[in-house]
Amino acid sequence: MKYFSYELIATANRWVEQTAEKMREAETLLGKAGEDYRRELDSLRPRLSRAAWDFFRHGFARTGLHDANLLSFNIGDGLDYRADGKAPFRLNLQKLSARLEFLNYEQDFHYTFEFRGVTRAQCDLFSAAPGGPGVGDLFTYELVSIDDDHLQFGCLFAVGASITIQFRKLIFRRRRTNRKYGMGEIYR
Repeated sequence: MKYFSYELIATANRWVEQTAEKMREAETLLGKAGEDYRRELDSLRPRLSRAAWDFFRHGFARTGLHDANLLSFNIGDGLDYRADGKAPFRLNLQKLSARLEFLNYEQDFHYTFEFRGVTRAQCDLFSAAPGGPGVGDLFTYELVSIDDDHLQFGCLFAVGASITIQFRKLIFRRRRTNRKYGMGEIYR
């Protein structure tokens, strides 16, 4: 993560023991990181679809991914290939791609991020406790430029787990789930 490291977020949110001075310093640095990140997002506008840019620039609270849950993370040379024997898997012609799917905290939006032209993917996923629930809540995410041709999406979970993907093209989709159950049902 270029702007929002786990150490900075943990210190600013009092997740670690520290002095009041260190916490104030971290809060100041986090505010500056947010300003710098918004400036970078503004510069990325021509490189993204309108929906993707609007999401990254204005997606907060109910329309963002804070406290979202990871539904799936897929990566490979044949994400869209059907292994049914009807068509060959063309060796050495496939392109590495990745797909991340999230359900927002309120469970009323399903987000899909497809990354084409993946050049690097790093993943450090782990559960909050051995044998416990999954990776848990997504705390923050960012989209930054690597160079003129590549972008990087990074996401950081509250437990410190992370996923980072460098790629050429982003396909972003958000769809309303039409949730029919009350919020209390998600805790049962």
